[in-house]
Amino acid sequence: MSVSVFNYKALDSNGRNKSGRIEATSEQQAYTVLAEKGLTPLSVKLPTALTFSFSRKRATLADIAGFTRELSVLVEARIPLAEGIRGIAQAERKADLRRILLDVASSVESGTSVCEAIANNRSAFGDVYVHTLGAAEKTGSLAEVTALLADMLERQIESRQQLRAALTYPVVVIGVVAAALAVILMFVIPRFSATFESSGIELPMITVVIQALALWLKTNWLFVLVGLSAAGGLAAFAWKTPKGRARMERLTLRLPVFGGLIASVTTGRFARVFGLSLRSGLDVVESLSIGGASTGRAAFTQDTQVMCERLRTGDSMSAVLTETPYLPGFAQRMLSAGKDSKELAKSCDVIAKHYEREASNLTKSVSQLLEPLLTVCLAAVVLLVALSVFLPMWKMVSVST
Repeated sequence: MSVSVFNYKALDSNGRNKSGRIEATSEQQAYTVLAEKGLTPLSVKLPTALTFSFSRKRATLADIAGFTRELSVLVEARIPLAEGIRGIAQAERKADLRRILLDVASSVESGTSVCEAIANNRSAFGDVYVHTLGAAEKTGSLAEVTALLADMLERQIESRQQLRAALTYPVVVIGVVAAALAVILMFVIPRFSATFESSGIELPMITVVIQALALWLKTNWLFVLVGLSAAGGLAAFAWKTPKGRARMERLTLRLPVFGGLIASVTTGRFARVFGLSLRSGLDVVESLSIGGASTGRAAFTQDTQVMCERLRTGDSMSAVLTETPYLPGFAQRMLSAGKDSKELAKSCDVIAKHYEREASNLTKSVSQLLEPLLTVCLAAVVLLVALSVFLPMWKMVSVST
């Protein structure tokens, strides 16, 4: 058997508390080794997933997706899960993930089901993962569901990377332009203003406006900074409250381009998890609830809870789907056409593929749309600032000649 590292707490011969780590093949052997050392063991256990460190060795969604893929191979090949998971853990370099997997392997080895072992590390895997895996284990479809779960996690990672790549350029450009404008308005424009005032010429309106803006910003920059910080803090606070987050999410749906992108991403993820839950053996209401929670959208989660309540009271699927603005007409029609869980699962596959593809296309179009738009805006700002400086200079030159 392989050797694991256990955390222990014990009492020495004088009754003093002792704690540390010990290597053993099982908890029972660890107790025996401690007793042979003259210690009275109080507790012996593997490090749990709750001992996360704030380092780059922390388990990520990509790590969980990789483990899920390997788990599906273990189940498909009928390799003993405890032995297989322990082997994965020993080859893992990240400390957090290694601790999680060793804990799971130890629990499975002691007779606990895979789902229960993973549920003990819910903070790392998430509720959707635990519920879906539990239902699959009960219905005997663990191999199929783990493969689908790995596919879903990999798609989520890919969509996040695409969105991050699409937004990186606009955010960097906006930040640089804002910093450059602040410097020009606060330091460059005031120097030209003094020159123009001493010349006694009549300034163009654009120069007057830019000078007034520069003077106001130079005088009130601290209030602007405090105001922006306060607005950001209030937005962050509202985002942490269920009602505030739901309202902000519903507002983002009205944004041009971004609203459609958010709806597509939400619909694709919901359909994928909804179908996966149905295939794993959960009923429609529970699958709908898990699908809504999996999106990470507070507003959509609230909408799906209302749908679930209406389904429990006997309303039809087609009637309850109108409760949310997140699901487009095509998704509503496809879900309404499903007469049982099997047909609903097939409809979910079609919906998920369609909206995942649409989200990918929209992500690319966001980048393609923002780049020329930012270029035009930047050119307009530069032109305004340049005109506010050069128009008075031309007047000064014409007067002097």
